[in-house]
Amino acid sequence: MLLNPRLLGLGIALTISVPVVTAQAQTVSKLTLDSFTNNKGSWSEVGSVWSDLAPNSHQLISEGEGIILFNAPSKKKPGADIISSEKFGDVELKLVYMMAEGSNSGLYLQGQYEIQLLDSWLEKSPKAGSNGGVYERWDDSKPDGQKGYQGYAPRQNVSKAPGVWQILEVGFEAPKFSASGEKIQNAKFRYIRLNGVTIHEDLELFGPTRGALAGGEVAEGPIRIQGDHGAVAIQSLEVKRLDLSSPEIKTINYSVFPGVFNELPSESSLKPANVGSVKSFDEFKTGITGSSLTKFEGTLDIKEAGNYTLDLEVPRGLGALVIGNNSSAVELKEGKVRVEKSLSTGTVPYTIWVSKPRDWTAQGFNLTANAEGMWPVIMSEPALAYNNSVDPIWVKTDETPVLRSFVELPNRSKLSHAVSVSSEYGTHFTYDLESNQLIRVWRGEFLDATPMWHSRGNGVSRPLGTTTELSLGTPLLLTNSFEISEEELKSIGYQVLGTGDIVFNAKTSNGGEMKDHIQLMSSGKGITRTIQLSGAGSYMIKVLPGSSLKKVSKTLYLIEDTGAYLEVLTDGVTPQLGSSEEGEGVFLPLNSNLSYVILF
Repeated sequence: MLLNPRLLGLGIALTISVPVVTAQAQTVSKLTLDSFTNNKGSWSEVGSVWSDLAPNSHQLISEGEGIILFNAPSKKKPGADIISSEKFGDVELKLVYMMAEGSNSGLYLQGQYEIQLLDSWLEKSPKAGSNGGVYERWDDSKPDGQKGYQGYAPRQNVSKAPGVWQILEVGFEAPKFSASGEKIQNAKFRYIRLNGVTIHEDLELFGPTRGALAGGEVAEGPIRIQGDHGAVAIQSLEVKRLDLSSPEIKTINYSVFPGVFNELPSESSLKPANVGSVKSFDEFKTGITGSSLTKFEGTLDIKEAGNYTLDLEVPRGLGALVIGNNSSAVELKEGKVRVEKSLSTGTVPYTIWVSKPRDWTAQGFNLTANAEGMWPVIMSEPALAYNNSVDPIWVKTDETPVLRSFVELPNRSKLSHAVSVSSEYGTHFTYDLESNQLIRVWRGEFLDATPMWHSRGNGVSRPLGTTTELSLGTPLLLTNSFEISEEELKSIGYQVLGTGDIVFNAKTSNGGEMKDHIQLMSSGKGITRTIQLSGAGSYMIKVLPGSSLKKVSKTLYLIEDTGAYLEVLTDGVTPQLGSSEEGEGVFLPLNSNLSYVILF
């Protein structure tokens, strides 16, 4: 087992709010090809893009006209980097993109800091130059082998197949400069998520990466997309500015009242045991032992007008929050207390009540502020964790390649007889012994077993990589009209044949047998499934969710909205779209034998 960095979770119990008075302007830019300069002819806008996964094709196929940015370098039209006309500072960015086989591109924030875009589908050990990696800085004066430095590999490889849309989400904090132009704060990636998985967090950038635009680091700079290394398509690129200045607590005065308080008494009846002022909430101490109620008063400096959300939470206690001059009754509440309010520039009074009815409760409270176009700000947090947070427990493939556990489904139901199977290739799957369904496949690390193994545990394990959900656990056998068949299957165990290679056995209600052989491919591309069914009739099975089915070669199909390929290996079998109890999907007929591949 591998222990990872500590995570902190916050409970939510009850909410109060003040209606927002005015709407705040949106700060999102949706970039199109017209948003960029320096197109030498290889970039165009098309209607659709896909790949046929032919070996060594290194191309994407496009058709029609539309809004998808498509870069197809050729001898007549050599590729070139495109550079946005608009410049940005702090941003949250979302890029939906597609790579050709073996293709290479890059996304430069401010034209200076590159996040690599690469076909890394089959990589076992990602590097700084892999998909989602932060590219190296470069120094030609250093010896060979040492020229590249300060590159950062993704935590795990969660890249998808060529021809499948991938999602890159970035929180970027621009470098800061003094009035004289001196850099006083390095740039930072607050987070980088690839296909829903965090692969970088709080990553400081000490300077531009290799190939940066001339001119060096700046407070605001353009978005630059590399176009001279191969085919790449961009379905959408949204950039949200985060340039709203954060509010600050200016003054903090406090009064501490001893005793147990579950509701606010009349203030005239309260006698403080301790009063004073502090520069920050983190400096505050009650100065007494035992239970207490504390009143904080002061001013909040609003630097820019806007709609603000402030959240207060008292660990194992109660709280109340008032922003502005509010004469209405105030009540102590457990859990999260929220105030949403439109605030003008200037100072605003606040009052915070913090009740600690138990003398063993951790010191401090949580107070955060948020607004459209602003990074969330932590104004106060407890000195000690209060929710028994623990280091996550990751299951390592080489130690536990097969794990029985409970499994949570997207609809929040649980499977109690699930088997998760891993491989050294970074691909994994979960199978349900009750429904005989292939539940999900995923790419990346194997399992987080913290809920299962920490303390008493609840039996649940969770996939660590980017998942493709296949089934919600309804029975495998369906009729030709996609309804649940009267024929029932009962699991009679499974046999592990090798790494990522397992046969699940079942009996039918009329005395037949089923062997369900599932194998994670040694290439790392996906999963092969072969079902042998005896003594039963003709059925349909759902192999993938989705409402689209594009034939890209003789036996290969792309389910674009699911982000996976289906290859049918059984002669004469054709997939079809339909709708079952679980929703829309791709179905295959099952008679005595069926074999297919899912590439993801």
